[in-house]
Amino acid sequence: MKKLLIAALMIMLFAVTAFAQTETLSGSGIAAKVNGEVITMDAFLSKVLPNYTEISKRIEEVDPLFSEMLLNTEAGQKLLEEYERNSLEALIEETLIIQYAREAGIEVDTEVLRGVVNKSIMDTLTELDIEKSDADLFYILKGYIDGLSSYEAKVVRDLAYKEVLNALYEAVTESATVTEEEVEQYYLANSSRYAIEEERANLKVLLFDSFSEAYSVWKAASRDANPASVLDTFPEVQSGSFTRQGIENLNPELVKSLFKPTNGELLSSVVTLDNKYAVIYLESYSPAGAL
Repeated sequence: MKKLLIAALMIMLFAVTAFAQTETLSGSGIAAKVNGEVITMDAFLSKVLPNYTEISKRIEEVDPLFSEMLLNTEAGQKLLEEYERNSLEALIEETLIIQYAREAGIEVDTEVLRGVVNKSIMDTLTELDIEKSDADLFYILKGYIDGLSSYEAKVVRDLAYKEVLNALYEAVTESATVTEEEVEQYYLANSSRYAIEEERANLKVLLFDSFSEAYSVWKAASRDANPASVLDTFPEVQSGSFTRQGIENLNPELVKSLFKPTNGELLSSVVTLDNKYAVIYLESYSPAGAL
């Protein structure tokens, strides 16, 4: 355990060093301003550092030489700077979309979201008998500068952005003037463009290193009327479309559970996937040749 903590702290040291230039340039704590609205350095670093910390750890495990080149060469620094720019641009784009939605009368109550997220986090800590100070250390080592509070703020922002996108989509589609008959005619005339060559399962997947963490989340989701919403409170949740062959390569035992008609369902237990413990929500199933 001690060796693990030392290794994690070393990774964090490398990460903070790599992003020191951005911190220096933004000594006021502001990463960017978008139409007068501030994107804080904490929001920026909470987007960048957790990913970078995980990538650094994996690179160090696979090839220490490559890790050394990434951190200590001019070419490596340029790559990191480009990653910073792209990440900040993504945050700016999200902010612009949220601002546009606000002007259109669409605004998410972030205080309500913050309350829901905080309760979910606190309930999980209580159920797993984890002290808040331990959770803070865990998230600091994961790359969240202020620990649990930075993680919570990122989850709230991500959820708010998703809600804004969904609301904008609904607003646009509600005002669409195309009739169902016109849509059907267009589809029939162009059906080959929309055909699926092979069957697919559309999933939400949340991966964990430990079974106890995965089971705690699965248990909370199984008790909720909307299990998918529980998974969505985690920024690490992955949504994707998987082929039968892709699932067979990861875990053949999952094929029967995933490739079947469904209205949306949480798998009945924690499963193993890609050498990790997974909580999986099956959103939909598309047979070959269908939309």
